[in-house]
Amino acid sequence: MKAAGIFDDAGRNRDDMSNLDFGKDNSVALPSYRFLQLDVFTERAFTGNPLAVFPEAEGLTDELMQQIAREMNLSETVFVLPPEDERALRRLRIFTPGKELPMAGHPVVGTWNALAREGVVPLPEGGTGWTRILQEIGIGVLPVDIEFKEAEPVRVVMTQGKFEILREVDEAEERALIARGLGLAAEDMDESLPIQVASTGVPILFVPVKGIDALASCRVNAGVLSEAGARIGITEWYVFARETLDEGTDSRAHARLFAPDIGIAEDPATGGAAGPLGAYLIYHGALELEPVDGVFRFIIEQGDFIHRPSRIGIEIKGERGSIDIVRVGGPSVVVAHGELIVD
Repeated sequence: MKAAGIFDDAGRNRDDMSNLDFGKDNSVALPSYRFLQLDVFTERAFTGNPLAVFPEAEGLTDELMQQIAREMNLSETVFVLPPEDERALRRLRIFTPGKELPMAGHPVVGTWNALAREGVVPLPEGGTGWTRILQEIGIGVLPVDIEFKEAEPVRVVMTQGKFEILREVDEAEERALIARGLGLAAEDMDESLPIQVASTGVPILFVPVKGIDALASCRVNAGVLSEAGARIGITEWYVFARETLDEGTDSRAHARLFAPDIGIAEDPATGGAAGPLGAYLIYHGALELEPVDGVFRFIIEQGDFIHRPSRIGIEIKGERGSIDIVRVGGPSVVVAHGELIVD
C-alpha cells in the first residue's frame, strides 16, 4: 500500500521530488545578520555578562530587533546602526528580551570592544594607548574611551548621563513590600543608608543590605516585585552591600540586579546600575576612600551568586552631596561568532 504522502497548501505532494534538479541549488536565500557574542566585565570566558552584538543591523525593524533579543535570550542584545547625529561614530540600540533600553552599561562596554576588533575605531598612534569616540544611544551622544595594547582593545570606559536621585522610599508599607519581594527580613536592611531611586539614564531602585549573607539570602518573588515596582515606578532592583568578596582589593561593594518584569531574572553585571550606585555611595559619603586627582576609583562586584563573577570599574568625579561625572568600564572577551537568518 502506497503512503498518502505529505501535501502542501496548494495540494502538491511534497514527497514527489521529480521536479527538482539536484544539480542546482533549490534553496531560497534568506537575509542573514552577522553577530558576535562577548563576555563583558571580565577577562575570562564563561564569566562576566554575556552580550550579543549585531555590528551591521541596517534593515532590521523594531519588531525584528525585539524578536531577535528574545531569541538570543541574553540580558541585552545590541544592534549597531549608522548615527543620526553626525558627531557620533555609531548609533547603538539596546534590547532586553522584554523591551528596549535608552542606556545600559555592559552593552556599551562590550559593543565598543567588539567594534574596535572590527576596525571601526581609529587606533591610537603606534597601536597602544587610548582613543576617544562619541556614540549615540537613547539618552543622547556621549563619549566612550577605548584602551588599546598592540592594536587590541583591552578596556572600554563609558561616560554615563547625569546622576539624579529621583525618589526616596521611606514609607513603611513600601519598604515592607520591597523586603518581601526580595525575600529579606527587616533586620537584613542597612538602615544607615536610604532606599532610593537613582539614575544615570535608567531609573533603578537601590536597596542597601547589611552584608554578603543578606545578599545571598535574596529569594525573589516576581509578583510582589512587580507590584512594588508599579507603585515606585521602576523595573530594576539593585540590592547591594558594602561588604565584598575580594578582600584587599579595590572592591567597595557587592551587588545583585533583579529585573523580572523586563525578562531578566538576575543580571550577572549591570553597568547601568553600577555607575549610579558608585555615584550614590560617594554622594552619601558611604565609602572610606580618597579621590586621586579629584576622581574616586573603585570596583563593584556582581554575578558571583549565579556563577558569573564580574568586576565593574567605577570612576566618579564629585564629592559628598554633589556628583559631576560618572564613568564605568572594564574588559571583554569574544566567545562566539555567528550568523542569524531572518525569514
